[in-house]
Amino acid sequence: MPQIDVASTPLGKIGYKRIFGIAFPIILSNLAQNVIAIADTIFLGNLGEVELGAAALASIFYQVMVMVIFGFGVGAQILMSRRLGQGQFKSIGCIFQHTLWFTLFCALLLYSLFLLFGNSLMAGMLHSPDILQAVSDYMHVRIYGLFFSLAIIAFNAFYVGIAHTRTISIATLIMGGINVVLDYGLVFGVLGLPRMEMQGAALASVIAEGIGLIAYVLLTYFSSHRKQYLPFGRFRFQFRLIKSLLKVAYPLMVQYLLSFGNYFLFFLFIEELGQRSLAVANMTRSLYVIFLLPIWGFASTTATLTSYLCGQKRTREIFPVAGKALLLTLLCISVIVGLFFPFREEVLGIFTHDNTLVPEAFPSCMVVIAATYLMAVAQILFNTVLGRGETKAGFLIETVNTVFYFLYCWIFIHLDPSCSVAKAFGAEITYTIGLFVISLAYILIARCFGNGKIREI
Repeated sequence: MPQIDVASTPLGKIGYKRIFGIAFPIILSNLAQNVIAIADTIFLGNLGEVELGAAALASIFYQVMVMVIFGFGVGAQILMSRRLGQGQFKSIGCIFQHTLWFTLFCALLLYSLFLLFGNSLMAGMLHSPDILQAVSDYMHVRIYGLFFSLAIIAFNAFYVGIAHTRTISIATLIMGGINVVLDYGLVFGVLGLPRMEMQGAALASVIAEGIGLIAYVLLTYFSSHRKQYLPFGRFRFQFRLIKSLLKVAYPLMVQYLLSFGNYFLFFLFIEELGQRSLAVANMTRSLYVIFLLPIWGFASTTATLTSYLCGQKRTREIFPVAGKALLLTLLCISVIVGLFFPFREEVLGIFTHDNTLVPEAFPSCMVVIAATYLMAVAQILFNTVLGRGETKAGFLIETVNTVFYFLYCWIFIHLDPSCSVAKAFGAEITYTIGLFVISLAYILIARCFGNGKIREI
């Protein structure tokens, strides 16, 4: 494979500034993307307890479908990062195009499956008729956003893969801002827009994602990356390349299906505890997402840089870079948590007009704060495994850990009708400890008994 001199690479020496420069736009983009779910929670939560609880189930149901294909995007990102390190710039555009066609095909497939089985699936899972109706109203509009959401995954993979993430932040901030404005107008019937409540929140998200995709296309077309990496070049469709992408990505796709599927089951078990518990859990989940933003940004950066360093044959730098990423992650988390505590009542109050829900949510918030710090260490370790191309190992790690998570939910939530929401979120502690222990064990075993060979992808 052709190599390029380290001094002439796009990244060169990787220090704290470089890591933060790559991760910060990803964090902003994750914030903008999650603004869609959080904004739905805020505006729908102010309609009532049923809507607040239904918003969680509906958004996670949608995320399960999206995140399966997101796993394919992560695999494509790892492959593009490896080609970047190898100096094969033109092949990056070819990988991007094949990723885009595959995600659009998956969007059509998932859309068709939902039309055929969506109603019966939701009716079989949900116990409350009010919750079922609200979730159904939301999903029958939200499902059209799959085509935009999955296409955006391909663009995200491209920009993270080439370590130029500023475009991601611009496009997703546009998307998030539009979503907030339309959410406010369509949920409550203001700004000259009709009052659509659950369906309004869904329609706002679909429109915002459509505009976000247009922003990605325009920003890419008018950037210097268009000539360097040829994302809009003419490439012959290659089934062999799709096969190579799936070989790297399919463990990640199954991994995300298990992970988010388990999270959906978690909220189904919470729904059995009652609408009030579901509402409190959704408030906690929304806050947890904010705490996790730095982790997702730095973990994704760790996977990208690990793959890049493997392509450059600079594997000795992987763990020092991962250590720097972890330190930056913990620092960012501490800033967010430090800002939360003095204003915790005001922050939680954003999600509901029912002031009695706020003190009920605080104990579970303390649990997810503890889980956040554990998650930081676990995800950085885990993404060094993924970045080396060891996606099958990542799948096995996630599978074992998912079993622990499910058992906790079954024993402590499903079998205990008196389970508190705080105790229920102990499942996150179980998950993060398991991910940390198993990832660390794998890395130590690989270092002790492995031959140091980099997996070719």
